[in-house]
Amino acid sequence: MKKIIALVLSIVMICCFSVTAFAADSPTATEKVTVTVRKADVVDPAGKVDAEYTLDAGTTLTVKANSKYGTFNSWSVYKAEASVEGVNAPVSNGVITLSAVKNLAATTKYVDAVSGTDYEIVKGSLTSTEMTIKLNTSVIVCGNYDNAKTDPSAVSGGDDSDSAPQTGDMTALYAIVVMLGIVAFGFGVKKVYSK
Repeated sequence: MKKIIALVLSIVMICCFSVTAFAADSPTATEKVTVTVRKADVVDPAGKVDAEYTLDAGTTLTVKANSKYGTFNSWSVYKAEASVEGVNAPVSNGVITLSAVKNLAATTKYVDAVSGTDYEIVKGSLTSTEMTIKLNTSVIVCGNYDNAKTDPSAVSGGDDSDSAPQTGDMTALYAIVVMLGIVAFGFGVKKVYSK
């Protein structure tokens, strides 16, 4: 019995030594921005249309027009702004009553992003079929086709890619399998020497 307890305790100690190896990386000082591309092909980084990507601020993004949506006209770059609307109860002495709070509705509106502030055009222009921009804030890049503006809130279409999504890191699973193998080996050795 003492040998079993010693074996279990040693395995627990081995597991405890590996805990810090699986800890998440410390956050970096780099600011993160999100970008969504609608009705266009993402050239760099490779991605899917309508997916939201989190990138480092200052990263460049290259988008290319896709003829399946029609005749390309231009690019529109938007940013989302949250606002609170719908207060229809009176505010007395600068205090909103509880009934007024019930009528508040958080909404998101899309406004044109400012070139030079929210993003910078590195290559191409808003009218060229391929454009590279440097991201300073979170934006939505839309391709406009057939003389119609693309709605920044509307999804362009289904995912037509033939690749599977990337899965997470399997390091923890490998460590668990190795530890279970060690336990099984330990019990096998104990059984051989106990005879």
